[in-house]
Amino acid sequence: MGDEAVDDAARHATARRLFADFSIEVTPKESELLPEAARVLPPGTAVYLTYLTTVDLDRVLDTAVRVRALGLRPVVHLAVRAIPDLAALDRVLGRLVDAGVTDLLLVAGSFAPAGSIEDTLQVLESAELRRRPFTGLGVAGHPEGNPGVAADTVDDALARKDKLASEDGLPIHVVTQFCFAAEPVLAWERRARDAGIRLPVHVGLPGLTSPAKLLRFGLRCGIGPSLSVLRRQRGSVLTLASQTYRPAETVAGLVRAVAADPGSLVSSVHFFPFGAVVPTATWATAVREGRFSLAGDDLVITDEDRPPTSRETAP
Repeated sequence: MGDEAVDDAARHATARRLFADFSIEVTPKESELLPEAARVLPPGTAVYLTYLTTVDLDRVLDTAVRVRALGLRPVVHLAVRAIPDLAALDRVLGRLVDAGVTDLLLVAGSFAPAGSIEDTLQVLESAELRRRPFTGLGVAGHPEGNPGVAADTVDDALARKDKLASEDGLPIHVVTQFCFAAEPVLAWERRARDAGIRLPVHVGLPGLTSPAKLLRFGLRCGIGPSLSVLRRQRGSVLTLASQTYRPAETVAGLVRAVAADPGSLVSSVHFFPFGAVVPTATWATAVREGRFSLAGDDLVITDEDRPPTSRETAP
């Protein structure tokens, strides 16, 4: 079914489906924004907590407990190369479970291993992980490449994770790096599907923050083709600081493609707010509640002045 055959009602329904369980991430230092964000976010929203090597685990655990107390669901990042061995992994996972954490995002980390753990596959295959009651295990996806890692290596790792999910029943899903355009992630998803991958894909999107900040992070993360879209949308780098980026065009492109392709692995969206936690939560919740219109290559929020209604029932 081509894009032209997808009517507005189907696209609208697809957008609401992709946003029904959207997630958002915060850093522990942004935890003071959580009470305000919780007044906007639907109950049970997954809040990803970045666990950097410079942040003490106790602080991450305290933030996870706070997220749960606010009626949201903490998802803790684990950069596994920072964990020296399986005994240390066992201790970390035990403390996470004791804090009520049931979901993880596993990443390798862009640094040399601290010990014997080199990649997320070692953790996924470990008895230390499998004997714990985790209900969601996110792994990273890199539609525009993973700097410093060969494409074949990345593809092979994803195939092995897919095998663990299908054969061992691990609740694995993919969270992609953020992108500024739909086509690179859609092309990557089609290639993954053609290779036999069946893992659900949560597409990473930037939040409603400064395009200058997004450009800086995009260059640091190795994002390629979609950076040109950001430049085209917002003009020269010198004028970016005074504007606010919205992922409307990217979302509209995702929605159009997913609505036209029933076999798409794209099942949800995940937001990287880069500090703009509350504006991003407000925008995403408006889409989830259906307060938007789709016009061509754009998505426009309606009733922008309407008070948050995060307690509404999901579609």
